[in-house]
Amino acid sequence: MFTHKIKTYAFVGPSGTGKSYRAQMVASERGIKYIIDDGLLIKENEVIAGISAKKAPTKIETVKKALFNNPEEAREIKNAFLKYRPESLLILGTSDNMIKKIRENLGLPELTETIYIADVATEDEMAEAKRIRITQGKH
Repeated sequence: MFTHKIKTYAFVGPSGTGKSYRAQMVASERGIKYIIDDGLLIKENEVIAGISAKKAPTKIETVKKALFNNPEEAREIKNAFLKYRPESLLILGTSDNMIKKIRENLGLPELTETIYIADVATEDEMAEAKRIRITQGKH
């Protein structure tokens, strides 16, 4: 699909454990400037393509947006890949299977590496992230 090879990384962990928060650190450590998170393509903290899955009206729609099941939404991200030509990309997901579906829907290559939230955050840090998320009503 792409005229250049994108090194693709996964960052996997349960919802509410601080993936989005820690993604910048993980990406920075590996020299990754582009992140896929909840239906968005983000370059260095700026959304450059996509529609936030968090704004979807139902849980089912949230999942579909996060997976890029809609061909139009997937095309927008693919066009951004062609425009920006990222060398590497970090995909955030709640499971290995979710990452696989996102890769397939966006035509991305096999993973270079999978990083799990438990590899970069302590149990206490993940519990605190969940507690904050619940108190903010974002569960």
